[in-house]
Formats: sequence, structure tokens, C-alpha cells
Amino acid sequence: MNKRLPPPGMAVPRVGAGARVAEPREPRLAGSLDARVFVPPGLRQAPVLDLMCSHFVLTLAARQGPRFNVRRDLNTLLALAGRHLVWPQTVLARLREFLVRRCKDNELWQGQERLSTGGFMERYGVWRGPYEEGTLFFYLDEYAKETPRDLLSVLAATGDWLSQALKKQSTLVEKNIDALANLLQLNRAERALLLYGTLARYQRDLRSILVEFKVNNAPEAYAALAEVAGVKASEVGEALRAGSRLERIGMVENLISEHNITDLADLMKVSEKLPPVLMREYRSESELMAVFTRPAARSALAAGDFDYVADDVRLLVGLLREAVARKEPGVNVLLYGPPGTGKTELARVVAAAAGLELFEVEYADRDGNALSGRDRYRSLQIAQVFLKGTAHSALLFDEVEDVFPPISSEAAQFMARAEQVPASHSHSVSGKAWVNQILESNAVPTIWVTNRIEQIDPAFRRRFAYHLELKSPPPGAREQLVRKTLEGVPVSDALVARLTARKGLTPAQIRTAVRFAQLACAPVRAPGRRKAPAAVPLLDDLIERQLRNADQALGRQPDATARPTPTRYSLDMLHVESRYDVPRIIAALKARGHGTLCFHGAPGTGKTALAEHIAQQLERPLMIRRASDLVSKFVGETEQQMAAMFREAEAEKAVLLLDEADSFLQDRRHAQRTYEVTEVNEMLQGMERFRGIFVCTTNLMDSIDQAALRRFTFKIQFKPLRVEQRERMFVVEALGGDEAGLTTAWRARLARLDQLCPGDFAAVKRQVEILAEALPPEEFLAQLEAEHRIKPEVREARSMGFVH
Repeated sequence: MNKRLPPPGMAVPRVGAGARVAEPREPRLAGSLDARVFVPPGLRQAPVLDLMCSHFVLTLAARQGPRFNVRRDLNTLLALAGRHLVWPQTVLARLREFLVRRCKDNELWQGQERLSTGGFMERYGVWRGPYEEGTLFFYLDEYAKETPRDLLSVLAATGDWLSQALKKQSTLVEKNIDALANLLQLNRAERALLLYGTLARYQRDLRSILVEFKVNNAPEAYAALAEVAGVKASEVGEALRAGSRLERIGMVENLISEHNITDLADLMKVSEKLPPVLMREYRSESELMAVFTRPAARSALAAGDFDYVADDVRLLVGLLREAVARKEPGVNVLLYGPPGTGKTELARVVAAAAGLELFEVEYADRDGNALSGRDRYRSLQIAQVFLKGTAHSALLFDEVEDVFPPISSEAAQFMARAEQVPASHSHSVSGKAWVNQILESNAVPTIWVTNRIEQIDPAFRRRFAYHLELKSPPPGAREQLVRKTLEGVPVSDALVARLTARKGLTPAQIRTAVRFAQLACAPVRAPGRRKAPAAVPLLDDLIERQLRNADQALGRQPDATARPTPTRYSLDMLHVESRYDVPRIIAALKARGHGTLCFHGAPGTGKTALAEHIAQQLERPLMIRRASDLVSKFVGETEQQMAAMFREAEAEKAVLLLDEADSFLQDRRHAQRTYEVTEVNEMLQGMERFRGIFVCTTNLMDSIDQAALRRFTFKIQFKPLRVEQRERMFVVEALGGDEAGLTTAWRARLARLDQLCPGDFAAVKRQVEILAEALPPEEFLAQLEAEHRIKPEVREARSMGFVH
């Protein structure tokens, strides 16, 4: 008769995946199996997971009843369970009688009737596949055709023996599934599906056998598994439906729709990433939870280091604290801004200030392989479930650009160009509904961090409880961060000042540079030499070298800075035409903090130099932008970079100098293309909104748009030097300040140089620097005359002359 078998045991003691099963008492079997059984010695040493696979499939076969055809499916079944068969002595005796008759002329089987049971099984009962003629399995299908009930008795006895053996044992997989079930509050059906799915991943032959268990429809398949697991068929169906809890948290994947289910293998959909997790040993549930989410590193910074966003920090601390206290769902905060602005550090600081333990969603698996956006999103869902029952927890989800569904392929290409990186193949979550669901119902407050908010669809952005853009910290805050990071490192104040001037520099980058410098400058003694090593480079130089090389490797462009000036600067050496004196204008700018200025005039008359002087007098950084920094070959990007220029200057409290601004302020009446008009419009709007000091320089005042001219608070015309200015500058730069050395002849020659500018003196001084030798005053003046002759105004003013 066909004996029904109990479901696999689910005991909790821990045993490794390759543990041996302790020898159980041989059970007394009912009915036709009321006899002792023969247990092959190797069965007691078999890995427990292998035994569980055999027990699972034998139990399924027994529960299938008449739907399981012994004659048809025998070889498939033996491929997995053949090495684990337990033989009733009566069946084994009848099988041996059959083999004596069947193999009487086969010399491989000569003398088998004289062997004891143990000797017979040792020689002929070891599984080596169904086609090995020297084993009983070669003839088993033939025997089954004559006496199928004997074979069913063998399968039933094996299932009974495995049931009792497995009740006394448990595997690491079962223990970890139990731990996951406790943490995720899984029901019995979900636990059973994880176990059976993991067994199918572990043993390929099991999945092949499950394909042979055909079903007419999905409910029939659910019922088959439910009967083995001892649960309701509806619970199995609910656990395997699309969008189920197991699918949302990534435990199962690639689920098949109900109308496509044709066999039990279609239900084995455990994620391929789960079995390796379940087969590792963990010291505690917390360590198991760390596979999906781990405690975030504590920040070395404090709330005081973010004084420039102090109001936002206070609001975020209160928001997180109250959300946890009220157990408010759907609380999400989005921190965004350029890389290196401290978004991740701020998230850690805010969580600590709110008294919460911050956990971080994993970005790589335990083997160090990077997770795709889809996998990280699933890790977020699992972390949410893990932390739901904790009292004071928050989640940090960093670098979330690849998690959200892309807006469109065109938008992705556009943003890739803006970031100068290739647009990658999307591994994000495919479907807005899932993302919306977690943004609206997540139980644990989550801080999301991104460098590129443009990649996130507005439909997702609006669901965040609070948005905070972090820009580069102002110089004062940057200096505080730099000093804290360099605390205890012997560097100069000059280095601190230079690092403070670098926008976007993160504490992590500084620590890396310091570590390099300390290792590189450590003295090394050559083997066998007692001579002291040469003097090592200064720590300052090595830190700056590392940062400079890192910038080059990462494609970062250094900020444009003030040019070195070979001549001595003085406002007395400026010949300008303005309603107000330059010192008065500078004083007004210092008092008000904002204003727009247009410097126009011939090249070399001192326009850029005056802008640099204004920045120095106002004790503000000078941010220089040129046409090459803003113009893009893609329509619309030039306007975006203009707007970004004004935002950055305002955040830095810098004097913004747009050199050769006529490129963007040309008269719109002469525009030939639409984008030429939109660029001027954007520049005009930026000037209107900008609350800082904006300086434009141009050599082409006549081509400036009239609307732009009206927006300049001060328009200053720069002219060539007056005679007394030329003489004074010659005395300072060529005669070393000795006014008595200026001869009448030199005065006369200088008087004829009516287009001479401060830039001409600078050109000659650069020649002196490059030649590394002082020019005599006579030669210095000759070089000034040469610079003067090549000026367009001088060439055009020469008379043409006539030939007679």
C-alpha cells in the first residue's frame, strides 16, 4: 500500500550544511513494512541538506498518489534519492530472488546469492547511476514493472526513516530561515517556500524532478506544496502572487503568472542571492540583519559644523525625532547637491542629534560585488521590515540615482552630458508604483542622498517630507571643517587657507591626502647604509600634490584664480572715466554687499586687475568665469551653466567676474539664431536676481544690448595712461623708483606713446622674468615702444603717405 509521509522536520538545533546525521533507531513499520529495514552505512554520513532534498521529493511523490507513476518517473526520482534509499528486509529478499533469476548468466553477478545482506549491498547496492550494470539499480525499473508495490514500500520506508532522522537534526539553512522569519514576521507558508526554494537552488537534480510533477492549474500546485508544508493552499498562493511580501523584499523573484504554472518547479522562485546568505553562520540576528542593512559609521562632525544650514538641521532633528515617537509612516528626507558638499555627513549628524541609531542600506554584497539599483531598492525594503520593530532607528540610503526609474532615455543622455559621464544601462526599479508605495508607507524614517536630483522624476520628488539642497560650504564653514580634519597634523596655516579656498573638498579627501603624505615622507633607511636619508618634502607640498593629482584623475577643473601680476598695482595707475571715483565705488560695494559693474575699454587698460583689487579690498574670493566655461554645443546647456554660475557665486559670497562678457550680452536685434536671444535673456535674468557683486569686462561696448547696459549700476570706461601716469609707472618698473633718473629724452619718448596701457608694462616685465635678467631703462623703453607700435589704434592712425 502507498504509505503517506509526514512533512520535513523543522527543528531548531544548529548543524552545518555538511553535518552528519546521527544514527536513529530503525523504526517499526506498519502493514507490509512490519519488518526491519536495511540502512546503508553511507546514509548516516550523508549531508543533511541532501537528505532534506530526498525527503522533500519522496514526500511529494507519496502525496501525489496515483498521479505519481512509478514506472514512468522512477529513474528521475532515483537520480536524487537513489543514494539515500532504505530497504525493508522482505523487499530486499524478494529483489535478490529476482536478481538471481535475471542475472544467472551474467558473470558480474556470479555468487551474489551467497553474500550476506551487508555484503550484497556493499557490492551491488551503491548508487552509481541507473545505467551501471553491476548495480541493482540497473534492473530496478524492470523489477518495478513486476512488483510496483515493493518499490513503493521502499520509497515509503525511506521517507519514514528520513522523517525520523531529520526531526533530530536541523541545518544552518533552517536556523537562518527561522531567524529571518522572526525578524520579518513571516508565516509558516512563507518559511516553507523559502526552505523548499533554497533546496531547489542547492540541488539541481531536485528542480529537474519537480518539473516532472505536472499540475493542471495553479491551485493544484499550491495545494501540493501546502499539503507537504502543512499549511493552507491559499497561504501558498498569497505568498507567490505578484507584489507579495516575499517579492517586495526580494526573497523571491521572476514569479510566473498563475495561468502559466504547469509543474511544481514553477513555484521554486527563491532569489539566487538568498541561498548563499542562508548557508553562512551568524553569531546573532543582528549579524544576519547586517547582510541587508548595517549600522552607519558615526560622523566625526557635529551639528555646529553645519552652522550655515543651522535652521535646516534643527528642523530635520525635530522631524526625525517626532516621526519615530509617533511611529509616523512615510517620512522621507531628500538631501541633494554636488559631490563633496557633506550630504552623507549631515545625515549622520542629524540622526545622532535626534538620538536615533542610523542604519545604512547596503551598496555591495558580502563578497564586495556592487549591487544594482534594483537590488539596493530591495535591500531598502528588507531593511524597512527588519527595523520596523525597533524603537529608535532611521535609515540612510546613499547614492540613490540608480534606484529610481529613469525619466526617459533622452533625459538620461542629456544629464550624462551635463555630468560628462556615459549614460549607463538602467538597473533601476522598473515601475513607479513600488517606489511610490515605499515613499508613502515606509515605517522607518529614511534619509535619501543624491548628487543628481534631475534624474529623479518630479512624481517621486514631491513625495518627500523635506528637501534640502547642500551647496559647497561658505569659506568660514570650510575653514572650520578643514581645521577639524587636520587636527593634530603638523601643517602650516597657509595650507589651511589654500584648502579652505578649494570648493567641494571633502574631509575624506583631506584624510586620504594626509595619509599619503605621512607615508610618503616617512624616512626610509636603505639596506646596509648608515647615511641619513635626504630631507623629505614638506607635508604641505605632498598633501597638495595628492589632491592635485586626484583632481586630474577625476576630471575636476581647478577654479580660475587671480592672475599673477608682474607689476605693482595702484589705483593711481588707472585712467578711467566714471561719474564716481573708484575708491568711493569700492567703499559703497563694501557697505552694501551688492552691485553690478561694467568695465569697458581697450585691452590691457586694467579692467580685470581692478576686479581683482575690488575682491581683495572686500575680502571676498574672486570667481572668474570666461566664455569657454559656459558655452556648450548642446542647446540649453549654456543657459543652465549661466544660472549655476550665479548660484555658486552667491553661495560662495564671491565677487563674480565674467571676462569678455560681450559674448553673452550682444545686442539681440542683431541675433541670427534663437539660442543667441535666449542666452542674453538668461544672463539678464541672472543679473536681476543676483544679490552679490557682479563685474563684466568687455572690449566691445558698442555691441552690448541696451537692456544689459541699464542693469549695470556702474559703467566705467578704461583709457590708456595719461602722460604723468606713464612717467610714474616707468619710474617704478624700469628705474626702481628713482624719479631723478628719468631724463628729458625719455620723457619726450614716453609722451609720444599715447596708447600705452598698464598691460604693456606687464608684458615687458614678463619678458624680464623669463629672461631672468634686468633690462636697462633704455632697452625697457624700447620694448614699450615696440608694444605700442603693434596696437591697432597706432597702426590705423599712421598716415598712408604718397609716392611722387
